[in-house]
Amino acid sequence: MDPGYEMLFETTIRCFLGDKAYHIAGQAHSAKSRKDWYRKAIKKVIQRVSEIETSTAHKEQLCYWSERALSSLNERPFNETVFTLCLLRLVASLIGYYGLRPYNIATPAYFQTPPQHYTEIIASGGDVMQDYYDKKSSLETKRRLILQLKEEGMTDFEISLVFNVSEYEVKKLRKML
Repeated sequence: MDPGYEMLFETTIRCFLGDKAYHIAGQAHSAKSRKDWYRKAIKKVIQRVSEIETSTAHKEQLCYWSERALSSLNERPFNETVFTLCLLRLVASLIGYYGLRPYNIATPAYFQTPPQHYTEIIASGGDVMQDYYDKKSSLETKRRLILQLKEEGMTDFEISLVFNVSEYEVKKLRKML
């Protein structure tokens, strides 16, 4: 590996492994160490690829290129160019390209689950109580809307259908129990 890429190596591996890869910059010049760290990172990639919801053909491409990248680490002698090309094909598959022509068979769509949203807030130095404040705020909004619908003449049952909650939940929110 060329000089000057030690920190890029460390920070890239840390994207996958976190603090387990802390202070590994010095290992960037050892092909054996790089292979070991690549192997650990690719195993994480394979785990995440298996969780992607997509078509069967697309999933097969993703699995094939991630597993091919892992198997290229076992080849002797280690050919970093083959490994890099397998990763590039994996990237192509991840962004939706299929086969030898740039057929676009999928469009990536990213979203955050509520726990991911709060993790992002905490990681950027935000308030660890943000989920509590948001829940409190959302309950107040839900209560305000329930009261508004009640004023418009809707029954608790009809309101429960609108919010997809039980009639009991509507009554609790309306009376703020």
